[in-house]
Amino acid sequence: AQASPAQGCAHCSSRGRSADSFVIMSDEEEEEATKEVKIVLPDYFLRKNDLRQDMFEKLLVLCAAGCAKFKLQKDIAQHVKTNLDTDSDMNELIGKGPWQVIIGRSFASAVTHESMHVAFFDLPKYQETFLIYKSLAVQSV
Repeated sequence: AQASPAQGCAHCSSRGRSADSFVIMSDEEEEEATKEVKIVLPDYFLRKNDLRQDMFEKLLVLCAAGCAKFKLQKDIAQHVKTNLDTDSDMNELIGKGPWQVIIGRSFASAVTHESMHVAFFDLPKYQETFLIYKSLAVQSV
């Protein structure tokens, strides 16, 4: 059943389209379009997170991809760090220090980091713990 352009339809109004232009989708097409947008987050155990939620989710996906691609912790850490340092979304603080990535099964640390730029979590699937933070900028004296 098609609706006239003047009336609109439930599908159009939920997507924010105007009544002048609309697309009617079957339930299967709508489910397929929704599936493409969803990001599958890996299971994780959160110890501490001061990142914005969107940045943290991006970081989880990046770390899981690194674990799936590489076997050695140093290679995973380098992969994550390289991507973080080059991603403009993760470097919105101009003039600040680089990202630091620590991966292991057992380690201790004491770090100084930029405000709201630290994440400490486990990925149980890969049996790895991650401590990722943005270091302070180097200041010349």
